[in-house]
Amino acid sequence: MNEDAKTASAQKGRSFLREAVILTVASFAVKIIGVVFKIPLTNILGESIGVFTAAYSIYAMLFMLSTSGLPVAVSKLVAASNEKGRGNEARRIAKLAMLVFGVIGFLFMLALVVFAPNIASLTNHQDSALAMQIIAPALFFICVCASVRGYFQGLRNMFPTAISQFIEAFFKLVCGLGAVMIAADMGASVPVQAACAISGVTVGTFFAMIYILLYRKLSKKCVPNDSDSACESDKKLLKLIVLVALPVTLTAAALYFSQFLDTVIIVNCLVDSGESKEVADTLFSAYTGLAVPIYDLLPATLVFPIATSILPAVSGALAVKKEKRASHLTQQAIRISGIIAVPCGAFLLVTGRHCISLLYGADKWDEPMIMADGSSLVPLDAAQISLAVLAFAVFLISIVSTCNSLLNAYGKPHLPFIAVLVGIAVLTVSEIALLYSPMGIHGAPMSSVICYLIVMLMDISFLRKHCGVKLKLAGMFARPLLCGVISAAATYGAYIGAKSLWSVLVGGSTDTRAASLCILLVSGIALVVSYVASVLVFRAIREDEVKLLPMGNKIAKILIKLGWLKPSEITEEENV
Repeated sequence: MNEDAKTASAQKGRSFLREAVILTVASFAVKIIGVVFKIPLTNILGESIGVFTAAYSIYAMLFMLSTSGLPVAVSKLVAASNEKGRGNEARRIAKLAMLVFGVIGFLFMLALVVFAPNIASLTNHQDSALAMQIIAPALFFICVCASVRGYFQGLRNMFPTAISQFIEAFFKLVCGLGAVMIAADMGASVPVQAACAISGVTVGTFFAMIYILLYRKLSKKCVPNDSDSACESDKKLLKLIVLVALPVTLTAAALYFSQFLDTVIIVNCLVDSGESKEVADTLFSAYTGLAVPIYDLLPATLVFPIATSILPAVSGALAVKKEKRASHLTQQAIRISGIIAVPCGAFLLVTGRHCISLLYGADKWDEPMIMADGSSLVPLDAAQISLAVLAFAVFLISIVSTCNSLLNAYGKPHLPFIAVLVGIAVLTVSEIALLYSPMGIHGAPMSSVICYLIVMLMDISFLRKHCGVKLKLAGMFARPLLCGVISAAATYGAYIGAKSLWSVLVGGSTDTRAASLCILLVSGIALVVSYVASVLVFRAIREDEVKLLPMGNKIAKILIKLGWLKPSEITEEENV
């Protein structure tokens, strides 16, 4: 490959990773703000936090139904039009999407305002009706915001999405927490306090919408390619938007339904197997309230942005018939997702207990429960084991997320839906069977691992069969997984050493937040150093992947000279 071709390839790849990094930084900031918001909110509302959660869960469901497929559809179609030079068509797609989904968001908003008392009664959370009405306008704001985010994502500009997400989270924190503190000081009722807390979401989405609309109107930095004046009719463009958005929405709805199934299945199965209702409720809370949120945190922050940024890149390549370029990007995105996910899973496997202690505190979850068989179990221990099991699913869900996005880019949005339906069926059957087994509550995370394994294998098969992408799992992930095992062992050694050192130097429990923070810092450093070292020693990363990093060209040259990096096997033809 000549130097010009190498440079062009590196620039294209670096653009894709730069976009993912922008979203990663934003996601990390949003997650931190979310934690800062949730902890004091829980302390203020106490047992009444359920009123807030009930209202927010209804909003989350309607939010998912109204927006999950929209950014994907707009991003894919805008990227394809822009790559063809049809800038006018790209702008038209964005306007149509904003109109259609703005109307949908407005209708959902009205429905939630009018029927909030009925929904609250149906869910047995009558006190949450006011909070539902306060959060209802956010459905309209976020629909408009999502359509514009999809437009800029299609143009490979992730800054508006990242900044608007930060604005949304910031005002949620400042306004929501400030309002609930004032309400609590004034002695307001529980429904009013919950409504004040949730008002931050409405304010945040409003300002996020205002920002992104102003950015679109005033910014001159991201202009579509106008080399071709052709434009499809509005009717055809609307049809294309629906054809892409509908299957993605159905897939998201199916995933949301699987979470709803957990609320129905877990407690009932545990009670039927002999546990008391109190024990079953506590185990369910430990699993869904402690283990699952932490399990979601790392892939959502570090890996899922890759799925968002790779979709317009592959869609654009396919739009101009660059199949080999699209295939290379596909393999690259899946490998990078796996390479990042492996150490994330290893970290949770080793340090899960102290992740829980740091974020949620151990003192509320250290009272032993008497189980049906006469043994005792501490909820914190149950959550720790569940998180250790879920650690194996981090790799699987990361690959699934990227593959689903890629299948959408290839114009096969119905295939992820099929895979998810099969996965939910497997999840339901295996979860019921395992919950009744001696595994008890730990059958729930194990069923998730089984589910995502099935979905991942189906997605990989779909990419091979229907998209013509040559994917060999052993060749792609054997070495990164080996490096993950090595780094997990090194991290475990550092973890045990840090716990022992804390006990000797400080004394007392190692489950305190201060102890957990120190232990996690030592373990995290050990993980990064051992994983990077093993990746280089076993040459588990390739030249073209290193070049995606900042100063990647220089780093790649040095590592190749040292024999720690395998030269790229990508030909010039594949990058044209």
